Amino acid sequence: MTATTADRRGAVDRNRAAVSTVFMVNGTAIGLWAVHIPIIGAVHGIDEFVLGLVLLTVAGGAMATMPLAGWAAGRFGSDRATRFFIAGFVLVMALPVLAPNLPLLFVAALLFGMLNGGLDVAMNAQATDVERARGRATMSSFHGFWSLGGLTGAAIGGVMIGAGWGDGSGLLLAACLAAAIIAFVWNWLLPLPDPAHQAGGPHFALPHGAALVLGLLAMMVMVVEGAAADWSALHLVQNTGATPAVAAAGFAAFSLAMASCRFIGDAVTDRFGRVMVLRAGGFLITAGFLITTLVPMPFVAAAGFGLIGLGAANIVPVLLGQAARLPGTAPGAGVAAVATIGYVGFLAGPPLIGFLAKAIGLAGALGVLTLAGIILMLAAGMVRRR
Repeated sequence: MTATTADRRGAVDRNRAAVSTVFMVNGTAIGLWAVHIPIIGAVHGIDEFVLGLVLLTVAGGAMATMPLAGWAAGRFGSDRATRFFIAGFVLVMALPVLAPNLPLLFVAALLFGMLNGGLDVAMNAQATDVERARGRATMSSFHGFWSLGGLTGAAIGGVMIGAGWGDGSGLLLAACLAAAIIAFVWNWLLPLPDPAHQAGGPHFALPHGAALVLGLLAMMVMVVEGAAADWSALHLVQNTGATPAVAAAGFAAFSLAMASCRFIGDAVTDRFGRVMVLRAGGFLITAGFLITTLVPMPFVAAAGFGLIGLGAANIVPVLLGQAARLPGTAPGAGVAAVATIGYVGFLAGPPLIGFLAKAIGLAGALGVLTLAGIILMLAAGMVRRR
């Protein structure tokens, strides 16, 4: 191995570690946000409909900045775009919980969504760059770190709430720690050593053709992920009688299952194939929602969210991997196109669940998502054909 090759490999390894760290910090913040949602609703005295509007504000802010983040990643480099958005996101991550009144809650939700949405696109663009530079499947591990962060955030959030730090003071401490961690890996977010990789296609594109089909499947799975993230704690509080601290177990079970499966996702896909991963995932999602909505026992319902996590874990990485292999489409463009429409589901799904819950109850609204699992089982064969 020449010195140049060794240097390049070392840079890519540091880049991978930095991107993994960014994914985990973002996932941790989302986990903390998820377990604080019932407290936000209680503090401001708002029902599911208004809480759905808050979540819709988060989604709207995210979708407003996603095109900007995609442009910035292509124009200035995914590393610079990731630095900008992770720094801003850490600054605002505690604001929704700290908001003293309803108008400021909506302002804080908008800022939270804008920075989180931009970070989603930027860090996935950087992840795609790293995967191409390594020349091997890596995306599942990045998403595994995000899920591990969600588990960490849910666990820490449960402890914070149980200790009486659910007023936002615990989140301020978490934000300071996150800032220190990001500062440590700040200079490891580097552009690719080989500029030729940058010519592989744009980092952001509107879905069309085959990418649209894959994107719609990704959107359904991300609706499931978003619903589990934002509504699991409130569902356990309202429909199973769990305390807020115990309710964190729902999101924790979901995140633990997601993280565990994603770290072995590449091996599972190689062993059983993409179609089987989608079919099994759809079955587990369906079973999980049936259990969590029909069995009003806190830990049984939490286990249902764990099954949902097992099912959803590797579907999006599989779809992104398929998108990188679309004929006539550059790998980066295919991944960006599928991610674009997929994140619409992750961001817009939770507020839609809130609106539906106003009409049929939260358990009924979550029960509707069994359809997503059924559709995935039926549509799995399309991945083979595509």
